[in-house]
Amino acid sequence: MKSSGFIRHLLLGTLLIAFVSVFAAPVVHAQSDDMMTLEQMKMKLRDEGKSRNLSQLTHAELEMIRPSEGSLFANLFNTEYVKKIGNSTFILNMLAITLVILIAGFVVLFFFTPIGLFLFRGSMHAFVGAILKASGISKKFGDHLMKEPKKWLQKEKSVRSAFALYMHNEFIPEYKNNITAIAFMGTAFLILNIGLRGVKFMTAHEPDLIVIAIVVEITVLLLLGMTTWYEKEEEEETGAGAGMPGKQLSLADVERRLDALKQELEASVRTETGLRQ
Repeated sequence: MKSSGFIRHLLLGTLLIAFVSVFAAPVVHAQSDDMMTLEQMKMKLRDEGKSRNLSQLTHAELEMIRPSEGSLFANLFNTEYVKKIGNSTFILNMLAITLVILIAGFVVLFFFTPIGLFLFRGSMHAFVGAILKASGISKKFGDHLMKEPKKWLQKEKSVRSAFALYMHNEFIPEYKNNITAIAFMGTAFLILNIGLRGVKFMTAHEPDLIVIAIVVEITVLLLLGMTTWYEKEEEEETGAGAGMPGKQLSLADVERRLDALKQELEASVRTETGLRQ
């Protein structure tokens, strides 16, 4: 038990270190003396008295804005983060983007992979289920999260087997259609944002909603993919050739029906031959 707890903490620590190492690298850009910060650009727009805002900046004015200082990790919760890629300048609301990414990663990793069951032994599922039930968002799903993951974890020694059986027997039969519907809604959200961007309703240098829509779409596709991954393979098509939904024809039934069809054909041939004679 002690070794499994150590492995769980080691895995959690490794994930945190990997996250920090990706985002903590400092961003360095060549800067000229005539460049200004985003705050200075906002003051310049106010001073000119034309009621312009950041969405109405020209390409030349965007080139004059100095990129945000510090590492990306240090600016994860900055509401106005300036990023330069090639000749393009982007002004991003990193707070909104970061929150969406964190929530998406949390849901995918800890609820649709065995990691959450392995690290927290079903306590996180029960905690989220209690919140859903107490808040009235979904009492049925809240009860589901509070009971089912722990039940299968107690039945199986292996966490992977417990999670797979939980998905097979409890989650997928009950909520597969809901996950598919969520995937469609995520796609619709992405198409909506791309369409608004296409008709110039959104400015190219403020792509917050587009980035969020892409993150949401990737997340819902991952949810659908993980759900499909753990879905049982259907060995036989139910009702194939039976004409009766939910029933399966055996080999003996097929042979009897073929014999009956053969006899009917032979009787028809004999009758037709007699009429000709």
